[in-house]
Amino acid sequence: MTYEQAINVYIHRYTMEHVPRWADKPAPNGKFYAPQFASDREWFEHTLFPPHHPLGRKETSCYTSGQTWPLGQWLDTRFQR
Repeated sequence: MTYEQAINVYIHRYTMEHVPRWADKPAPNGKFYAPQFASDREWFEHTLFPPHHPLGRKETSCYTSGQTWPLGQWLDTRFQR
């Protein structure tokens, strides 16, 4: 999968360049989730895409690891680009 394909298909990624809708609401702890990566490119480089997903070839989601948490894992207010 190319970078361009990935950023168009996987709209739920959370980077400092791309904020998904789910990040607008606080977590159960009352805080807000923080971006997992500084850039979409960094997210792409830390993500496995089908058919390379560790859960098997039939998995359609992506698998991200090695988050860098450029702002920490939790925020007191919603992140805005």
